[in-house]
Amino acid sequence: MNIFLYRSYNLIFSKCCKNSLLFLMPYLLLVAPVFGQYSKMTDLFESEEVLEMQLAFSFKEVRKKKEKKDRTPTVMLFSESKNEWDSLAVEVRARGNFRRKTCFFPPLKIRIKKKIRKGGIFENHKNLKLVLPCNDSQGKDDLLVKEYLAYKLYEVFSPYYFKTRLVDLNITDVSGRQPKTYAVKGILIEDDKLVAERFGGKLAKDVQVNPFRLHDTTAVQHDFFQFMIANTDWSTVAQHNSTLMMVGRKYIPLPYDFDMAGLVDAPYSVVNESLPIATVRERLYRGVCFDPGVFQQVRAGYLEKESILWETFEKNTTLLNSKEVNNMRKFLEDFFDILKDDRKFNNQILGACRSIN
Repeated sequence: MNIFLYRSYNLIFSKCCKNSLLFLMPYLLLVAPVFGQYSKMTDLFESEEVLEMQLAFSFKEVRKKKEKKDRTPTVMLFSESKNEWDSLAVEVRARGNFRRKTCFFPPLKIRIKKKIRKGGIFENHKNLKLVLPCNDSQGKDDLLVKEYLAYKLYEVFSPYYFKTRLVDLNITDVSGRQPKTYAVKGILIEDDKLVAERFGGKLAKDVQVNPFRLHDTTAVQHDFFQFMIANTDWSTVAQHNSTLMMVGRKYIPLPYDFDMAGLVDAPYSVVNESLPIATVRERLYRGVCFDPGVFQQVRAGYLEKESILWETFEKNTTLLNSKEVNNMRKFLEDFFDILKDDRKFNNQILGACRSIN
């Protein structure tokens, strides 16, 4: 990368007296195209290395735009190898409900035009979600790593999942008189349309479905997982933090947003008042009652893959301190204790499922 240009890029944000991207964009677009050449070897999600990124925009401007079509243009810088940076012109908008209203960092949807992304690791990715910390507080990066871990653990038990990649992000807010940059962890998540294409399926958005239209084994795998991480902030029927994909004549759940799970244990996490638990660290099975044989089949599958889960766990907790890792390990061990004990399994899962008449 050209160091002079990189410093010029930083200078734009540090010295700029105008805090509008309309002011910044001509400078950024002038600088961006001459950065390092795009990698043509891999797709964005083929690497598990942490991707370095930089973004700058007005948080205030992005947050106030309500319509999905209202996007803010900016330039995304990214680096897969030390001191070699590439750039893309992108558009961003805020997404989500709770985090968008409550959090300092708005969760984002990134759009990249086809002619812009051609030839690089983003070539297949018109739309991407970017999960950010809620607030600029101590431990914010640990929460993101734990949520990323949840995505990776789901891959152990179901073939139907969102591909993800962890990023180190410098994000600059140009809303105020002086631009301010924050260093945070983030999670890039592939667009749900790509998941559907991968399995020859179709998305079924904005519809409520009869739970028995779900593919039973896949649905129970999903429900076991949500119980494992102690997440109650979801609904496959109402598609809350879960997208439905139709494959054949059955619906497949694709879960996301695990920040309210007990495994993550975010300080802002809350439990729905209608549920009979006091904290997010308490497990509550919220799945529907399918045939008991399906439950036993999924139970056996989870136990068979326990060793793979621990391999995945060790691989994706290296950025956390040992105390945090030990707490999470104990939390997951408690789940497997339930699966291995017939009485606990019958009481807390098989006998706790929701009957739908």
